[in-house]
Amino acid sequence: MRRFCSRPLLPLSFLLFFAPLAIAQQLNVGKLLIATSKSHDPDLARSVILLIHYDNDGAIGLILNRRVRDAYFGGPVPLGVRCLFRSVKEPIDAEHLLADVYLATHPVKKGRVYAGYTGWSNQQLKDEVFRGLWKILDGDAAVIFDPKPTTLWPRLLR
Repeated sequence: MRRFCSRPLLPLSFLLFFAPLAIAQQLNVGKLLIATSKSHDPDLARSVILLIHYDNDGAIGLILNRRVRDAYFGGPVPLGVRCLFRSVKEPIDAEHLLADVYLATHPVKKGRVYAGYTGWSNQQLKDEVFRGLWKILDGDAAVIFDPKPTTLWPRLLR
C-alpha cells in the first residue's frame, strides 16, 4: 500500500505572498548574484555580481567577472568608478561591505577598479530573483578577489 503525505498542500496565494518576503530577506549588501541559465539579458547573462547597495529604493551591484584591460566592467550603467579592496583596518574614506572587503569611489592601491555599475529598483530585483534569473550566495572575499574572475560564473553556478 502506498502512503501519501498527510500534510495539506499550501495554497498558491500563500506561496505568492510569502515568497517575495523570503527573497527580500536574502538580498542585502555583500550578497552575490549569479545569473542563471534563464537570464538572457545580454548585459547580465553569465555574470557574477556583488551587491554594494540595497535598500527600499533599489539595488546597485558590480559585475565581478568581466575584466577589460586594467579595470573591470562594473555594469551597463556607465557612471562612476568604484574600487573594491581588502583592508585589515577600517579605512576612513571607504564603505564596509563584508568581512575585510571595502568599497571606495576612487582607485586604491592593490584594489580592483570597476567602471560603471548595474542597478535595479528594489521590486525589479525581487521579481528577477522570484523568476529564477539569479541565484543568491553569501559574499566571500576569496570569490570577490578570485585570481581567475573570468571563470567564476561556471564555477559558482554548479
